[in-house]
Amino acid sequence: MNFLTSGSSTFNLQSENKNKMSWLLFAIIAYFLLAFSYVLDKILLADRIPKPSVYAFYVSLLSAVTLVLIPFGFCWQGIYWTALSLLSGVIFIYSLLFYYLALKENEVSRVAPLIGAIVPVVTFLIARVFLGEILKVWDLAGFIFLVSGGFLISFDLPIKSLKIFKGFRYSLISGILLAIAFSLFKYAYGTGEFINGFIWTRLGIFMGGLSLFAFCTFRKEIISSFKNFSLKRKSSRKRSLSTFGLFILNKVSGGSSSIFLNYAIFLGSVSLVQAVSSLQFVFILFLISLVSIKYPKILDEKLYFWDWAQKIGAIIAIAVGIVLVSI
Repeated sequence: MNFLTSGSSTFNLQSENKNKMSWLLFAIIAYFLLAFSYVLDKILLADRIPKPSVYAFYVSLLSAVTLVLIPFGFCWQGIYWTALSLLSGVIFIYSLLFYYLALKENEVSRVAPLIGAIVPVVTFLIARVFLGEILKVWDLAGFIFLVSGGFLISFDLPIKSLKIFKGFRYSLISGILLAIAFSLFKYAYGTGEFINGFIWTRLGIFMGGLSLFAFCTFRKEIISSFKNFSLKRKSSRKRSLSTFGLFILNKVSGGSSSIFLNYAIFLGSVSLVQAVSSLQFVFILFLISLVSIKYPKILDEKLYFWDWAQKIGAIIAIAVGIVLVSI
């Protein structure tokens, strides 16, 4: 009897470890693709699509592509579940809108880490109170290291200028909304099939984009973007087509990261998946170092010796956190 119990425990432990490594792998892939998308966001907002509302609207339109998944698992799961799934998508598009507003005011290497540090903290509180998630000791320790690393990589210490707080209110709102959206995503996936939940939440994102027309300023900006394209000369249209190509590349990267990220949430703890988001800032630092060679003015990243020393320390903290949550 003890042998059977021991064997069963060993099997369960191996299964749990395998599942943990699965969500961690999907999360790492997702955050690399998301880092790439963040850098492209900055380039597009600075040089190609200056209005955050227009950018958010076009992002929402691409969510309709998920309709091709309908034959693979689309169904009705009741009014309450459907309403929350759609609401999660609407909240998500507004979190993107505020992220784009923050990105217009500050550097991507500051905005993204700050939002990434806010999201896991708020997600942890929501998951604890509403989803009943309880983290184990090692997971909690890893969570603290990951979030701390995210803050360190976002703020240069000691703080000498208030410029690093530019767009802070937008980043704060974006982080809170994103945490709520991801928590609702977890609810949608946890009470139904992944593909079905993914389709309904993407429909919510599409609805969120349409809801931008309810605001006079956003409506004028979006309609103006349609008119501007039709009135442009051929030379300008070529630039618009290149912008469209860059936008599609960005959204393919972002969409792929969304699939990997949502599946990681489906497999593991929503709090830990969001905590691992600190890893994307390592990727962002690497990517902006490469892209800044070609776009120094657009990215406007100024990093000195002590900035790099602090960010390397933050990367070490993030690495420790990754190890702890993978134990």
